[in-house]
Amino acid sequence: MSGQVERGARIRPRNRKQLIVAAAGARFLRFGYTGTAMTAIAADLDVTSTALYRHFPNKQALLAAVVTEATRSVAAAAEEARGDGVDALLDVLTRQALLRRGHPALWRREARQLDAAGQQGTGRRLLVLRDAVRDELCAARDLGEADAVFLAECVLSLLGSVSYHQVTPPGGRLEALLRELAGRAATAPVPVAVSGAVGVPFAAPQAPEPSADRREQLVREATRLFAARGYADVGIEDVAAAAGIAGPSVYHHFSGKADLLAEIIDRSARAIRRYTDAALGDGSSPADSLRLLLRSYAGFALGHRAGIAVSVTEVIHLPRAESAAYRAVQREGILRWVRLLCAARPGLDEDEARVTVQAVVMLVNDAVRRPPPADPGERAALVDRLAGVGLRVLLPDLASPEVALLQDVLPQET
Repeated sequence: MSGQVERGARIRPRNRKQLIVAAAGARFLRFGYTGTAMTAIAADLDVTSTALYRHFPNKQALLAAVVTEATRSVAAAAEEARGDGVDALLDVLTRQALLRRGHPALWRREARQLDAAGQQGTGRRLLVLRDAVRDELCAARDLGEADAVFLAECVLSLLGSVSYHQVTPPGGRLEALLRELAGRAATAPVPVAVSGAVGVPFAAPQAPEPSADRREQLVREATRLFAARGYADVGIEDVAAAAGIAGPSVYHHFSGKADLLAEIIDRSARAIRRYTDAALGDGSSPADSLRLLLRSYAGFALGHRAGIAVSVTEVIHLPRAESAAYRAVQREGILRWVRLLCAARPGLDEDEARVTVQAVVMLVNDAVRRPPPADPGERAALVDRLAGVGLRVLLPDLASPEVALLQDVLPQET
């Protein structure tokens, strides 16, 4: 019949480009940039690859569109709320964190895949976010530039933490809880250092002797390279060259690159488990054990930046069995924190405790990604600062008898 669409004909949606960006973002987040093919994205949308290439010349351009759309939207929302006060800004950023759940994990992991212009643009938009929070904090509190920047970064780390898990407390509480956690960080005192602090001190890993075991040397160089360039962009030959040996010699120690990655991640997991065991054994109460555990993790992470960075961003490249095993260990580690937090704050919902713990862990993990202070004393003080903000987030009720013993290690504003 005239005027009717022929049976089986396809009508191109007006928002096809946006649909492509959304489908690609979901794929990149789940499988990683290198693990995603354009044909798979096309299949998700039930279109041909040719349809994708009408809008994007290659996969890198599509990733750039995903990251740009997400960061531009959040930065614009922050700019619109600038000048309305810190509470209004945190309200906006909390809603954006949930609306864009997953995207911070994606752009932190895959930004290195963008070209120079894409990386610079993403960096500028993220600085808009940080500076918006910094400016509102300075307007609301008597803070110096460095302290305001530090707290702004803490706030954004807490808000972005929901991108690394799928826990959702009952009763629609997630938005209110996330906003509350961000508010605790925004109001936390930030001294230069904490006197009398107890716990695992900051200690950078010692460089091994030139004659150190070759296996250890390979692990060290692979960790450094994976953290700097990403697992997918590093070959066995690169690791061998960094260790000063021929490529085939690596196979005397490891079956391949995936085996090296598994060893790096397993070592971090075992070290964190040891610190957790020590904190549980040495703490005089659940709250004290949390304090020790937080300081232990912060000290370890800041002293082993590359290993933590690899554990956070490169797990996606593990073979399925190893990935499942590591994630099980990771979940159990988080649950040990959760059990301590629930014991320290009776009546706290377990899912809310998990969201809170994940937020504090991400607070530390994000600090690892930023350049370390040049001065060793400042690096040690950073452990205190992270522990101070983290404890404020975990244990906000300082008047409670259970956490009164923490008063001497919590930061006091001057």
